[in-house]
Amino acid sequence: MQKVVGVFVIAVAFMTTTIAVGYAEDACPEPITAEQAFDAYIDQVDPVSGEDAKVLIVDVRTKAEYYWIGTCAKVDEIITQDDEGIIPYRGKVKLRRKKFLTFEEEENSFLVPVVMPACNVESIKTSPIATLISYEIWDEESCKKVLNDNFEDSIAALAVDDDVDVIILMCRSGKRTTLCPITPYTAALFTGVYEIEHENKNGRGGFQGTSYNNSYNGYRGFPGRKTSCSEYPSVSWCDAGLPIHIGACSSNE
Repeated sequence: MQKVVGVFVIAVAFMTTTIAVGYAEDACPEPITAEQAFDAYIDQVDPVSGEDAKVLIVDVRTKAEYYWIGTCAKVDEIITQDDEGIIPYRGKVKLRRKKFLTFEEEENSFLVPVVMPACNVESIKTSPIATLISYEIWDEESCKKVLNDNFEDSIAALAVDDDVDVIILMCRSGKRTTLCPITPYTAALFTGVYEIEHENKNGRGGFQGTSYNNSYNGYRGFPGRKTSCSEYPSVSWCDAGLPIHIGACSSNE
């Protein structure tokens, strides 16, 4: 009840101050890194203040991108070639230099090779930790992406119906999360609105980061690519080597 009253007071305040000027400008999410986003979701704390909060990662890409390119995930279990099941602490596993998985189990740290001939991993089971609310949807008649008219209402419902305190927006590179139509009124429903993005350069975050014109090792978004050679390195989910989940099932191998 206290939260509902607080939200009402904030909403009235925003309505009072914006009636004359309208909502010409959308609210700007605060940029954070992918690793900050992962830790905030797993620990359910605000990524900047560290205070307890109900945190949700919101993937604003299309449904096809979410399911078939992959989305933010945690690792439920690593099955070794010896058929041993390992459950990483907090579900946090990072890929290093495309060759090793690093993670903790209880008080021990592990470095597991994932490239042949030294590979010691048979399969990895993951679960998605991002909620899909598309900023744009695919229109079959025009064969183009069009704005999702229900986007802001769906975002507002997270606070009103689901009691979410903090949302972390994520797209492919960080551009769409900056463009998302979230008005100051909707932003005021949350204690924090963030995006996975470089603090000084748009398009250097999200799920895969920038392609850098494929001049840094080709593929978009993988740990160890030479984004540090750029003036603005990528802070994307894939560049951080964090877990991803591909497909519609609850776990993949």
